[in-house]
Amino acid sequence: MKVLIIEDEEQSVSALRSEIAMHCKNLQIIGIAKSVNEAIEKIDTLQPELVFLDIQLSDGLGFEILDYFKQRLFFQVIFTTAYSQYAIRAIKFSALDYLLKPIDAEELVIAVNKAQKISKKDSTAKIENLLYNQSQSPVRKKIVLPTLEGITVFEVASIMKCSAEGNYTSIYFTNGKKMLFSKTLKEFEELLCHSGFERIHNSHIINLDHLVSFVNKDGGYVILSDKSTLPVSQRKKANLLAALGNLS
Repeated sequence: MKVLIIEDEEQSVSALRSEIAMHCKNLQIIGIAKSVNEAIEKIDTLQPELVFLDIQLSDGLGFEILDYFKQRLFFQVIFTTAYSQYAIRAIKFSALDYLLKPIDAEELVIAVNKAQKISKKDSTAKIENLLYNQSQSPVRKKIVLPTLEGITVFEVASIMKCSAEGNYTSIYFTNGKKMLFSKTLKEFEELLCHSGFERIHNSHIINLDHLVSFVNKDGGYVILSDKSTLPVSQRKKANLLAALGNLS
């Protein structure tokens, strides 16, 4: 695959080039860009198949580059970033790959292998979802999840509750549908906790928009809009009440 590195720190460029040379022999680095404007120009000129994209550049965000090409996304993307909770959450929401600096060789190989296998359709859908979410409030966001058919984009507001099934999670939707996903409840908590969801129990996360009432007896439980009930653990009760207080 032809590769373009978009990175404004010389040390990071050097480190990534070295890791690619040692561990990804099937990649050919065709150029380096250090700014949003230079990256747009080089993507147009060089037509890379894979882009390593730093999120924070000297003249803007890497997301701006993707926005420019959103009508013709012909390349795969692997994000590179120093730790940024907001940026990483946005990337995870769209099931895109990212590498934390300093880049780990094993994680690099895994990300590259995935980039080589993913279809153009699925890759484009993920990036389009990322760009869509940048302009939306938390409750209007969409989330990309892997299904048996490939990847599917769901409206966050359509999720009523999530329940643990071992290392899997069952998601219950407002249309009555239930689907099983190969992510732990902890992973869904990290994704959804800033979008109006609350973990009320070791086994349950609920969408607060679908909470009808909290009943403080029999140990405490909630009633949801589909008339189902779920227990609230003693450890999570204070957090739930605080969240409800913030909504009032």
